[in-house]
Formats: sequence, structure tokens, C-alpha cells
Amino acid sequence: MSPESAGRPEPARSAGAQASKGVLGRGSIYTIGTVAPILANVAVVPIVTRLLGPQAYGAVAVAITVMWVAMMAGSLGMPSVITRQGILARSGVAGARALLLRGSLITAALMTVAIVTAPLWDPLVRAQLRGPVLLALAASALFVVVENSQALLRVLDRPGAFVSLSLTATLGGPILGLALLTSDRSPSAYLIGLTAGYAAAAAVGLVMCLRGGRPRRDRGDTRAALRLGLPVIPHLVALYLANGALVFLATRLYGVTASGRIQLALLVGSSPAVITSALNNSWAPIVYRAPEHERGAVLRHTARDIATLAAFISGGVALLSPWLMQFLAPPKFGPLELVPAVAITAFGCVLSVAYLANVHLIFAAGRSLWLSVVTPLSLLVGITCAYLAGQHNLVLLSVGFPATYLTLAVGTAWLRRYVHAVPWTETALLVPTVLGLALCAAGGLLPTSGTATLVRLAVAAVAGFGTLRLARRVLQ
Repeated sequence: MSPESAGRPEPARSAGAQASKGVLGRGSIYTIGTVAPILANVAVVPIVTRLLGPQAYGAVAVAITVMWVAMMAGSLGMPSVITRQGILARSGVAGARALLLRGSLITAALMTVAIVTAPLWDPLVRAQLRGPVLLALAASALFVVVENSQALLRVLDRPGAFVSLSLTATLGGPILGLALLTSDRSPSAYLIGLTAGYAAAAAVGLVMCLRGGRPRRDRGDTRAALRLGLPVIPHLVALYLANGALVFLATRLYGVTASGRIQLALLVGSSPAVITSALNNSWAPIVYRAPEHERGAVLRHTARDIATLAAFISGGVALLSPWLMQFLAPPKFGPLELVPAVAITAFGCVLSVAYLANVHLIFAAGRSLWLSVVTPLSLLVGITCAYLAGQHNLVLLSVGFPATYLTLAVGTAWLRRYVHAVPWTETALLVPTVLGLALCAAGGLLPTSGTATLVRLAVAAVAGFGTLRLARRVLQ
């Protein structure tokens, strides 16, 4: 028995080990179902960048950022609340179905108002971005329906349906957009295909979730959901803008073309965060279902394993970034110049695990209000760091991503204590964080061409071996 484990009761250690196995074992079905279509989507990007070129792709990058921000703002925080409603609230699954319908209808109404009133705010948008932005708003409303449906499928523990819906949403739109680009090489053509794909996914999601059960809500369910969900809006928007705001900032400082370039670096660098967020589909329900006296041990064990996985994957992405960037973009994008930006962003993905762990306990305690303050303040710190570091160097704008998540990790740790949520041993993340820092630093500093790149491949192979060994240990 290790000294670290000697002071903890055997049931707590066992609960933590079983929880890790649940997240990385059966929960990996949700993870693969979320990540695989996204990776397939990324495979479309090299074709899009070559068909559109730097400037037109910059317009697509800005529109996609607008879509995600509008989706998070217009969702009213319902995707987060629906999962909690189905597991912890009295009305259970029937109440979660009712929230799915009500939340989706409210979002559709909000986005309709935003589009109809476009003449009022349209002059604020650059002329080349006006059409793409309107399409992005329409797509955001449809994607909210998909997110709400996926939240309910997690409650129902239907991984097969979750995977098929994820595939339809994340891959269908880009493929349709790519098909339209063959006849019309414009940002709007690609975005029309994207919107059509999300419409199809929204219809599939509603059929999956409403078949086999009727929505039913207890009196006050909607008000309670809004009280919990509305404070999440600034939290979710600020969370996405940890990445997206850097695209807007690049547009402001360097123009639309630069925004497309930095968006590609952020896309590659933040890809490990896609995996940790996907793991969250099984991680959050496991933490919620754990008895309160075991919740701290469950979170400590799962957070340590997920942070270690994030360190290995983030390091691998940083080390392989020269080849990944050249795959995504042709030479006129200057992909090798953006390798350090990928490595800096990848380290932010390691830091994000600490934030996720604390947020689970805050949500379990039903005290999300202060997230609407902590997360925007963290974003403000990150944007300030990005502006100061990146005024004369596009690559250094990426500093904003890890700066935001570092501040967010500290802020949510304070908030967990403030709301008296269940405590856990946060020092469990120290070793994985140092490991991630070392691997990402190597990815940012090692040469990007010549025989010296063999060192990158060797270290990346070690990181890959570590990932497999971690998975084997957890599953056994």
C-alpha cells in the first residue's frame, strides 16, 4: 500500500477506482462518440482551407466562432441543467424531456429575434462578414437542440443513440458544406451546408429523446432550471471565448486573414480539450451519482487519471503539431510559424481539468450563480494577457488560452470552498500538470524541420505509450 493511499478508507479508494473505470471504460463510448465525428470534421478542414484560401477561410472562422457564442448564450444553460434534472430532480427523466422542449423553443425564439433585427446591428459587422454571421445565428439555434438532446441521452444512458446523433451533427454539416463548395467557393456556401446538417441533427435528436416517454414537469421546474441555467450563460460564453475571443482579437489587430490562421492553431492546440470535454459526458453523471461521503474520493481519483490522460494527449499534439498544421493548411497559411501557438494552447487543455473537477462539485451542490462572475473575470485576465503578449506577434495571442484556464482553476477552487461543496485533494493534479508542461514545452521549442524532428517523434511515441499504459491500469 502506498503512503498516499494509507490514510484513506478502502471503500473510498475502491469507489474512486471504479469511477475511473466507469469514465474511461464504458464512458469511453460517449467519448469516442463525441470525438470521432469531430476528428472526422477536422479532416474536412484541409480541403476547405485549400478551396477558400486564407481570407475567405478567415470569414468562415469568424462565423463559426459567432455560432458557438450564440449557441451558448441562447441555450440558457439548459444542456447543463437537463442532465442534472434527469438524475437529481424529483420529476426525473420526464421533467428533463419537458426542459428539452421548452429550452429549445425559447432558443429558437431568441435567435429568430436576433436575425429579424439584423438591420439594427448589421452596420457594426464588416461587410464581408454580414451574410456568414446571419447563417451562424441560424445554425446556433439548431445546434442547441442537438446539445439539449445529447444531455438527455446521457441521463438515459443510451450511448448508441448519443454516438449516432453526434455523428449526424458534427460530420453531416461539414460534408454538406464541402459539397456546396464544389460549385460555389464562398464562405456562405459552406455555412449553408453546415446549417442544413445541424437542422437534420436537431430533428433526429428530438425523435430519439421524445420517443418512448412523455414530457412531464413538476410545478416550478422551469423556473428552477432557469435559476440554475441562466447564471451558467456568462460562464459558458466566457469559457468558449477562452479560445474564440482570440480569433476576434486577431481580426482586430491583424485582419480577417490572420484570424483564420490563428483559428487553425487554436483548433489543433485545443483538440485535447475536446477529449476531456467528451469524457465529461460520463464523468459528470458518475460524480453526481456518487454518495456524498464518497464524492471527494471519486473526484480525486477520476481527476488524476483524466489529467494524466490530458497531459499525454496534449503533449502528443504539441510534439506532432508541425505535421498536423501542414496537413490542415497549405504553405500560404504559414503553418510551421504557428507551431509554438499550438503548444501553448495545448498546455491550457491540461489546466482545464482542474476547472472541470471543481465545477462538478459546484453543480452537484446546486450553487452555480457565482460561476457567472468567476468565469468572465478569468476570461478578462486571459484576454488581457493575450493582448499584452500578442500586440506585435500573432503567435503569442495563444497565451490567452492557458492564462484563462489557470485563472479559472484558481477561481473555481475558491468558489467550491465558498459554496461549501464537497472537498477533494487538488494536489492530485500536480504531477500530471508538470508532465503536461514538460511535454508541451518540448513541442513548442523543438525544431520543426530537418532530422531533429525525429526527437519529436520519439518523445511523442513515449507519450503514446504512457496513454496506453494508463488506460490498461484503469481498466484493470
